[in-house]
Amino acid sequence: MRQSTHRKRPVSRLGVFIVGTSLLFAAACTKASTSPSGGASSTSTNPSSPAGSAPASAGVASSGDPAASAPASVSASASTPPLAGGPDPLTGAPASSAAAGTRPALAAKIDNVEGAWPQAGLNQADIVFDIPVEGGLTRLLAIFHSQDGALFGPIRSGRPVDADLLHLLGHAYYAFSGGTPFDLGPISDHSNATALSWSIYPDLFVIRNDHRIPHQVFGTTSMLYAGGQQFSPSTTPPTAIFSYAAATPAGGVPSTGVTAQYDAATAAWTWNGTQYLRNQSGHADLMIDGSQVAATNVVVMSVGVQLTSARDSHGTVVPLPIVIGSGLAWVFRNGVLVKGKWSRASENAPMTLQTTTGQVIPLAPGRTWVEVLPSSHAPLIH
Repeated sequence: MRQSTHRKRPVSRLGVFIVGTSLLFAAACTKASTSPSGGASSTSTNPSSPAGSAPASAGVASSGDPAASAPASVSASASTPPLAGGPDPLTGAPASSAAAGTRPALAAKIDNVEGAWPQAGLNQADIVFDIPVEGGLTRLLAIFHSQDGALFGPIRSGRPVDADLLHLLGHAYYAFSGGTPFDLGPISDHSNATALSWSIYPDLFVIRNDHRIPHQVFGTTSMLYAGGQQFSPSTTPPTAIFSYAAATPAGGVPSTGVTAQYDAATAAWTWNGTQYLRNQSGHADLMIDGSQVAATNVVVMSVGVQLTSARDSHGTVVPLPIVIGSGLAWVFRNGVLVKGKWSRASENAPMTLQTTTGQVIPLAPGRTWVEVLPSSHAPLIH
C-alpha cells in the first residue's frame, strides 16, 4: 500500500486563527438548547469555557432526527462540478434543501463511544467517515449538505486526519469541540475549512443535559451554517468526492453486508433489500429518535496507520490514518459487492474508487458511510 508522509504542521498559525476569529465572531448567534418538544430556548454560557467543560447553564433536549427518505435514481461524477438544479455533489441525488445549491458542505466531528450514544442526525448526513482514533476506538466525520439536520452530535474534538478529508470538499465549514495543537494545527494549515469550535463560539452550538460531559455538545445545520456564513460567506457547493450512477456496476457479486472490526470497536452492516442497516459492537446502532443508522452505500477503505508522538488525556498514542495514497477498497451497494481500490495521488487530488481493471466504481445515489479500516484488519464479507 502506498502511503503519504504526513508533514509537520506549524502550530503558530492556529493561535492567530483562533484569536482573529474570536474577535470577528463576538456577537455571532444566540445560544440555544433544544427543548423536549423540539423547540429552542435561550440559555447563557461562558464564552471562555475550555473544550469539554460545562457551560454555565443549559437546557434539556430530547428531540431527534427524522428518518431519511429514499434517494432518487440520478447520477453525478466526482470529476465534474455540480450543475445548477442537478444532483447534489455529495449524494448524486436531488437535494432536499433549497439552500444546498448555494452553500458549502458542513462537516462535524461526532463522538462514537459509550457515553456518546444515542447519537443524533447521522441519517441526515450525506457522507460519514468512521475513522480509527486512540485506544482502538473510532470517531466520525459527518458531512452535511443536501439536507438540513435539526440536531446532530455529540460533537467532539478534531483529529489531524480531518484536514486531509476536509480538503476534498473545497471550502467547507467544520464544527468540533476542542482538541490539542497537534490535532488542530493541520485544520488551520491545509484543510481549507472555516473552523467553528464550541470552545471559541459556544453560541453556535446546542447543549443537551441528557448527555454527560464531555458528550453534551450538539449542533444544528441552521445555527452552524449561519455562523459559518457570517465569518466566511460562501455560495459554492462542495466538490464531489465520489461518482454516482443508478445502475449497479458490472462485475459485482451478491453480498448481504460487511463487518469492519477495529481494535476496540465493531461496525456491522446488513443489506435489508432497500438499504444497509448498521450495528455497532453487537447492538443495533439507534439514534435519539429510535431510528437505526442506515446507508445507501458502504465503502470500506483499507488504510495504513502511523503512530504519532502525540498522546490523548489518558496518555494513549494518537494514530494517524493515511488517506492520501492508495489501498484496497470494498464497495457495497444494492446488495452487491464490488472489490477494487481507492487512490488519491496527492493532497490536492480527488479520491477515486476503481475496479482492479481500472474502471470507476460508481455509488448508488444516496447516503454513503466509509469505514476507514486499518490495513492490519480485513473486512468480514457476509
